[in-house]
Amino acid sequence: MKFRHQAACAAALFALAAAAQAKVIISGTYPANFAFSAATAFVPLATNGATSRTFNITAAATYVMTFSAECSVDAPAGNSTAWVDLDVMVDGVAVAPTVGTADAFCGANGTAGFDGWVRPSITLPVRLDVGSHTLQVQGRLNNGATGGWVSDISMVIHQ
Repeated sequence: MKFRHQAACAAALFALAAAAQAKVIISGTYPANFAFSAATAFVPLATNGATSRTFNITAAATYVMTFSAECSVDAPAGNSTAWVDLDVMVDGVAVAPTVGTADAFCGANGTAGFDGWVRPSITLPVRLDVGSHTLQVQGRLNNGATGGWVSDISMVIHQ
């Protein structure tokens, strides 16, 4: 009797785990260093350095997108208020809450040069309709930042 109960519990857990698995729509990594000094720059989303990724959706739904990267800001000595923000863009439109410059991904610490690296991430819901879509992530320098470092990038969209 005890064995049947354990077997039934194991089968139920297996069924729940199988149902909870996420279907990956697109993923990518960029394991190298990427620094920029222009006011804006599109960050690489694949090992070949591609800054845009195209993918197809077969069922309209809200999907989950996660982006993480090593991040640092170069700013003049004493400036601890400069920052790099990222806009996650689908089909050329920034996805909330990444719209605009008020959402820092990482900030300067008052020391000149790149240092104080962190590895932040953002996870956001993305409503996608059936069809082809393009994903980009645009970095932007703010409040006296002279350089941005967004490297060791990982991104995934899943259902």
